[in-house]
Order: sequence, then structure tokens, then C-alpha cells
Amino acid sequence: MIVIASAVGTALCAVYYLKEHYDYKVRKLPPGPTSIPFIGDVLSINPKSPHLSLIELAKTYGDIFSIKLGSERVVVLNNAELIKSAYRGVDISHRPDLFCMDVLAGGKGFLTCKDEIQRQMHMKICRQAMRVVNNADMGEKILQEANNLVNHFEAQNEKPFDPQCDLHIASLNILCNFVFGERYEHDHPEMREILDFSAEISKLLSPMHPVNAMPWLRHFPNKWFASLFKAKNQRDRILMKKYVEHVVTYKAGRVRDMLDGLLAETTEAVAENNKQAVALLTPEHIIINMWLIFFAGSDTVTNTLQWSLLYMAVFPKKQAKAQEELERIIGQSKRLSLEHKSQLPYLQAVINEVLRYSSLTILGVPHAAARDTEINGYFIPKGTSVMANFWSVHHNEDAWDQPEEFLPERFLNDQGNLKEPSQLPHFMPFSVGKRRCLGANVAKAELFLMLGRLLQEFSFEMPQDVEADLQGEAAVSLIPKPYKIVAKKRHILQPETI
Repeated sequence: MIVIASAVGTALCAVYYLKEHYDYKVRKLPPGPTSIPFIGDVLSINPKSPHLSLIELAKTYGDIFSIKLGSERVVVLNNAELIKSAYRGVDISHRPDLFCMDVLAGGKGFLTCKDEIQRQMHMKICRQAMRVVNNADMGEKILQEANNLVNHFEAQNEKPFDPQCDLHIASLNILCNFVFGERYEHDHPEMREILDFSAEISKLLSPMHPVNAMPWLRHFPNKWFASLFKAKNQRDRILMKKYVEHVVTYKAGRVRDMLDGLLAETTEAVAENNKQAVALLTPEHIIINMWLIFFAGSDTVTNTLQWSLLYMAVFPKKQAKAQEELERIIGQSKRLSLEHKSQLPYLQAVINEVLRYSSLTILGVPHAAARDTEINGYFIPKGTSVMANFWSVHHNEDAWDQPEEFLPERFLNDQGNLKEPSQLPHFMPFSVGKRRCLGANVAKAELFLMLGRLLQEFSFEMPQDVEADLQGEAAVSLIPKPYKIVAKKRHILQPETI
């Protein structure tokens, strides 16, 4: 029996490796390392820094190569031209079958929908609903949280503290205000629940996580899948409660927030007998789109602000230069607003350099081939996952002068103004193409006002005798390792009461 089992195992392995050789040599799939049955190339990828592991593989296999995560093949793109070419059209516009996202969204939201027609309708519906946050009071809502954040930092009395929780709550409150018209105090039990399920989901969403790389593990008792379903149930309970409350209190013609905007879209679709739109505006679709706004927006802003404060402490000359610009343009008599963006190019350059230098969206949200297609002469079968290594793009020595240096000046022209996007072909912090981040403009507004207000009020320093660690840890995004910082009060501003 042992001899027979051994022979069968050997035969199966031989078939597996012959199939892999056939894929590379005959089908012309992008090249890659030899994988291991059932687990693929997982052992070749450092889960704490997958972007660096992929850069090392690119040195051997080129700027387009493929790896296996479990039994699924994933194509990896490592330069800007390949990414733009692949993401420009519809051929690579689908989403892969990521188990965690299938459980959490099931293809029912703007970020996860696989059908191209439905995706376009989702985007149209969400953009129309988001018009309620892209108006004059958007800045007011952000400044309200920025000023609350200033108060929390001031309460630390210039002692070392970890800013992560305060930043996350501020970012979540902005989105809560936009999406369903509420904000929470730090100790509110519902806010704690939102923080809990958000943190748990963030851990599980990486394509490298065992939940996604080896979904067959769900058939065995384990903590990963238990955590996933617990977080989903928490999320659905809270967001369905908000949905029901809004349905009860909604009044036509009075849109209070994005959820009201979605209800208004629903009312209009029903009145016009638009069955396609109605099908995408069920309660389940709406709460998933609400959550996707949180997922896509909150972590990005929180992590960018975490990196921003850390970099300001590590690069004090850049911090001082941004503060000098704020002093010169805003002074002590004016309140920072979105109208000041064009007058504060250096602050915007600092934010851009934080996004480039940290490259926190290291691999973006995975795409998938909508049909059999080609990238750079290589065959990409329908359904194959495609990932872009944005870290590689943002640290490419051929594209950036001294990419390992923190230099906001690289985003300014000779006149000291912010460069146009066309002058920055290798800068893609919010991805590119048809699946580019829907909330990029809101995120930019948050970063501008929140970092600007914090730099008006404080100078950030590392605690005495503590050396900063700039090597991040990979989850969905590349996040800073836990750190403490000192917020030293600069001077007292007297902004208008908000």
C-alpha cells in the first residue's frame, strides 16, 4: 500500500510539473519560479514584505512574471508602462475570486463587481450619491474632525503617544458623517465595534493571507475563518441598522448624506422602472457599497497620516518648510480651507511624497482578466489574477531621482508650483485605469486639511533616544510599525468656531 501511494504521489507530482512546464513554454504564460503542489510559491513570498519579495523575483523573471498562490496563478506587473497598458481597457478590468472578498461583498459593490456593465452602473450610482459630499460642507466636516484631533493631541501634554487610534477614529468619523450622517466619540460602543471589525477585516484581505491563498482550509476548524465570519456579521448588523433608520426617516428632496443619496437613486430607479438599476440598489447592495467606501477610504487616509507624522518627525527640515508655507499663506488670523490648496503647493508636495515614499497601497486591489488576452506578448487566460507592484513603480531608479530619499521638491516645477499629473507618469497612489479609486478626491481633501491643521498646531518629534523604524508591515496596505511620537505645541491659532 505504501509503495502504491508513493508511486501515485510521484506520478501526480510529475504531472503537476509537466503542466507547469507546458504553461510556461507552450501556452506562453508569464515566466516564474517553480511552485510546490497545493501551496504554490507561498514560501517564496515574505508575508511581511511581499512587495520586496516580488521585486527580487522580477530581477530573475522580468517586469512581468507569474507566481502561484495556492493553486491560483497570479501575474505580477512591476513597471508603470505595463500597469497602464494592462489596466487601461476592459481586458484586465475584472476582479479575481478572492475568498475573503467573496464572503464580504460577493461581487455586489462598485469595488468587487465583475460584470463590466454592472460595474459601470455601480460607479454611476455611487458617484451620483457621493455628490452630497463633494460640496461646500465637505471641508467643514473634515475640519471638525481635524480640530478634534488637535484637541486629542494637545491633551497628550507633549509626552510620547501612539497616534494610530486617534487618526483612525478621525478618519472613520469623517466617513461616517459622509455616508450616514453621524460621528462618534472615542468611547462610543458602536465606534469600538466598527474599529474591531475593520481591523480584523484588514488582516484578512491580503491575497497572501491563508484565507485567500488556501481557501480549502475553511473546511477545518481555524481562527482565521472564524474571525472572518464574525467580522462580517458585526459589519452587517451595524450597517443594516443605519439603512433601516434612513429608510424610516428619508424624505424626498432632502438628502442628508451618501446613504440618503443611494435611497434617492433607488426612488428614481423605481419611478423610471429602471430594472437594471433597481437590481443594484437592494438593501444588501447598498450596505456593501457603504462598507466599501469605509474600506477603500478609512485605512488609506489613516495609514497615510500615520506615515506623514512619522516622516515629519524623521525629516524635520521638510516639516519646517511646510510649516513656513502655512505661516506665510494662512498666518494666525485665517482658517485653513480647501480653497487654499493652490496657494500651498509645498504642503501638497509633502502629501504626494508621503504617498510615493510609503507606497502604502503596495499591490493595489487585484484585477483579473475578463477574457483570454495578452500582456506584453504573454498569454493571460480568462480569470487569471493580475497584481501591480506599486512599490516597485514608486521606487524605480530609472523613473525617480534618488527614490530612497524623502524629497517633496520632486513634485514641484521650477516656479515652485505643483507639477501637473501628465508630468508624473510614474506616480499612481490611487491606481490607474477603469478601476482607479472612486474616492481619491475625498481622500486628498482629508489629507490636505488634516495634515495641514496638525502642522499648524504642532511640530512632531521622535521621543528622546528612540530611532524611527521606517520599514512598514504589510496587510492590505503597508502600515508603519507601532510607534510613539511627541506633538510639541507651536503657537495658538484662533480658528473660527465650527
